[in-house]
Amino acid sequence: MEQNEQRNNARAWLVIGGIIAIIGLGFTIAMSVIYNKQIDLLVTNCESEGGQAIVEKGGFIVTTSYQFNCEK
Repeated sequence: MEQNEQRNNARAWLVIGGIIAIIGLGFTIAMSVIYNKQIDLLVTNCESEGGQAIVEKGGFIVTTSYQFNCEK
C-alpha cells in the first residue's frame, strides 16, 4: 500500500513539473513574439521619421537582448 502511494506522489510531482515547464515555455514564446512586434514598431517609426534603424540581437532564447539605434 505504501509503495502505491509513493508512485502516486511521484506521478503527481511529475505532472506538476510538466505543467510548470509548459507554462514557462509558453511564457518565453509569448514574450519573444511581443518583443519582436515592439522592435518592428520602433523600426517603422524610425524609418517614417527618415532615419535608419539598426537593431542588434544578442543572446539565445531566454537570454535574448536587443539593442536599438535610430540614426537620422
